[in-house]
Amino acid sequence: MKITKQRLKEIIKEELETVSMGSDIEGFPEPEEEEDPMASRLGTPEEQLLSRILSRAVVDRYDSLQDLADDLGVDMTPDMVRFIGSLKANPMYGSS
Repeated sequence: MKITKQRLKEIIKEELETVSMGSDIEGFPEPEEEEDPMASRLGTPEEQLLSRILSRAVVDRYDSLQDLADDLGVDMTPDMVRFIGSLKANPMYGSS
């Protein structure tokens, strides 16, 4: 599956927006499928994992969170900083 740099940026931006809306990715309870409005947007568990791996690869290219925020055109919130920190801390998504 090929993915463009622009699509990766969109995925990261969507993930960051999800986090900024108050979602706690690490502490998500298992939702009931029919009640989870995000399920179709986030894709299958495999697609979610791939998205995070690819997001980590992009995040690692930046020297600072401010550079990432500037490139994406977003203001970095504390929730976004925590999400990126957990993304970078999880060895399953890659390593620096």
